[in-house]
Amino acid sequence: MNLQPPLPNNELDRLNALRQYQILDTPSEKVFDDLTFLAAQICHTPIALISLIDGNRQWFKSKVGLTVPETSRDLAFCAYTILQQKPLIVRNALADSRFATNALVLGDPNIRFYAAAPLITPEGFGIGSLCVIDIMPRDLTLEQVEALRILSSQVMAQFELRRHAITLSRTIIQQQQTAEQLRQQHDFIEVFYRRGEEKARKGDYEGAIVDFNEFLRLNPNGFKAYYNRGLARQKLGDYEGAIIDFDKYLRFNPNDVEARQNRGLLRFELGDYKGAIADYSSAMNPHSDNSIPGDMGFTYSEVENKEAVVEHTHYLELHSSDIDIDTDINITQTHTRSVLENNTNTFDDSIQFLPFHSDDGEVYVTLSNTQYQPEESTQALLLSSDQAKLYIQRGHARCELNDYSAAIEDYTQSLKMNPHDPQAYISRGNARFILKDYTGAIDDYTQCLWINPNHAKTYISRGNVYCELEDYSAAIKDYTRCLELNSNNAEAYINRANARSRLKDYHGAIEDYTHFLQLNPNDAKAYISRGNARSKLKDYSGAIEDYKRVWSKAIEQLPKLSSEEI
Repeated sequence: MNLQPPLPNNELDRLNALRQYQILDTPSEKVFDDLTFLAAQICHTPIALISLIDGNRQWFKSKVGLTVPETSRDLAFCAYTILQQKPLIVRNALADSRFATNALVLGDPNIRFYAAAPLITPEGFGIGSLCVIDIMPRDLTLEQVEALRILSSQVMAQFELRRHAITLSRTIIQQQQTAEQLRQQHDFIEVFYRRGEEKARKGDYEGAIVDFNEFLRLNPNGFKAYYNRGLARQKLGDYEGAIIDFDKYLRFNPNDVEARQNRGLLRFELGDYKGAIADYSSAMNPHSDNSIPGDMGFTYSEVENKEAVVEHTHYLELHSSDIDIDTDINITQTHTRSVLENNTNTFDDSIQFLPFHSDDGEVYVTLSNTQYQPEESTQALLLSSDQAKLYIQRGHARCELNDYSAAIEDYTQSLKMNPHDPQAYISRGNARFILKDYTGAIDDYTQCLWINPNHAKTYISRGNVYCELEDYSAAIKDYTRCLELNSNNAEAYINRANARSRLKDYHGAIEDYTHFLQLNPNDAKAYISRGNARSKLKDYSGAIEDYKRVWSKAIEQLPKLSSEEI
């Protein structure tokens, strides 16, 4: 009766190690056949095998001198070989109690001699052997045994190459599957961003913010959405929220000129003029801070991050309305507004009156709100990074801080870069007017009118300077030119009326006050001024009528007393 070979103590782990090579039942391969051929030649045996011990069988990966592909594990000499780390030599199987009754000894192929070097994995598991077999008892020299061991090591080296290839292939497949999952996840998340862009383009800024919120919830480092959500909030008038978003975006991309310029405009609008100046100055020197903290884009994979870095220059073209800067100036201050366009809405012009303290009573002259709006301007809300524009914007912020000299320097720098910008001439003229540089102011307004001779408000501004210089005739010409361009300009009427009064042209002044009051019927000062002019012409009844209107309007504005209070 054949003795069954004992099982290794680590049989389950050993079988698992064998399975990792995925070599059982594979076709013959030349690299292994060459090794068995060498083993047979070196050891001078008719049979050489690469044998692998499975759970219930012995399977031959390569064989010389034998035709059967496998045998039962109970008959396998190699089942003993895997129990040890060194070669197993059986000089005469008939004389060995382990094999004397083995069917492979008593029958075909009549094994008498067996020598095998175990196939040991790097983890120490014996999974099979490289063996040589003869039908006669015999022995091997030490050199032959060492050669057999070396050849078995080469067999295992080939097995390891196979396992590494399998592991690499599996890793690649897993990476491909993971990449596909990430791509699908990215595509899903990206839908919210693209949908937010589309809604913003259509003017649905609230809907855009909802989608950008969801995009950022799923991808908090998707910095491009912070910028675009800030633009949408800006359009809705949520300037504080927009600044918070621009702050987050600029932490990822601190050198983005347009973002700093846009945040500067918002800070200006909220009265943070120093912050606005800082942003404009940084925009002029965008590489002063080269640090870029944090992840630049999507966090799904390195590929996605690189894509996000490229996409950081792809911003929403949310808006098609004009960008303009209105500058309102009176005798004591400059009020500069950055118009963050809300579709086609612009800031209403205000009229400031300048008292002259004349003998004629309440005579006053207004200083225009100067602005330049080229008809062809169709800029988007994203602001130009042009240096000249940045100097103008910083100049406006400096005017708000009453630093008119520095503002003039900025406007001058802008004009060096773009000497044909009417807005820069207007702004510098306004600042010069505040500093009482009337000659310089006139030069700037004149340069603006050379560029745009139909800009009505610049005529008013230059007329106001002529009034300061008491050149009322020149002032009247400018106001008249303004009215030729816009016959309903109340400011031009009231200023020309005041100038005519100074020249004692009371008939002309009364006519202008009347036009003004048709446009502003509740202006008390205009009634007083017209009454003064009528009084000069001895039209006392007309003068009294104007004064009465002022009195009646003053009475109307008094708080009404209840019957109990009376």
